[in-house]
Amino acid sequence: MIGNILFRMIKALIIAGLMTVLSLSVLSLVMYRLNPGEKVLSLGIILTYIVSGFLGGLYMGHKMDRRKFLWGMGTGLCYFLVLCAVSVCLVSGNVRDGGAMVSAACLCVAGGCVGGMLG
Repeated sequence: MIGNILFRMIKALIIAGLMTVLSLSVLSLVMYRLNPGEKVLSLGIILTYIVSGFLGGLYMGHKMDRRKFLWGMGTGLCYFLVLCAVSVCLVSGNVRDGGAMVSAACLCVAGGCVGGMLG
């Protein structure tokens, strides 16, 4: 049972990660070609957090029978923790803005929760 849940969670995180890679690739192409400014960049990153968490939560909500919103929230939280781990590895461990991290965590968890409810 636990192995099955862990496998589902890993699969949900892979889905969220693939969506992140796709979204950030499109965002970087838009930034390169059009140079729209930092507001568009910030909006794109926020949408990436929400949509990626949503898709991961949607998958988990679809696979679980009960308490789907909690599974979605858990998926969003795990997605955020993976983002933090990758960020720490790439930026040598410096955390610059704690408020931005709290906002990102809330966006990931909220996206996952909504996805779980709809799954």
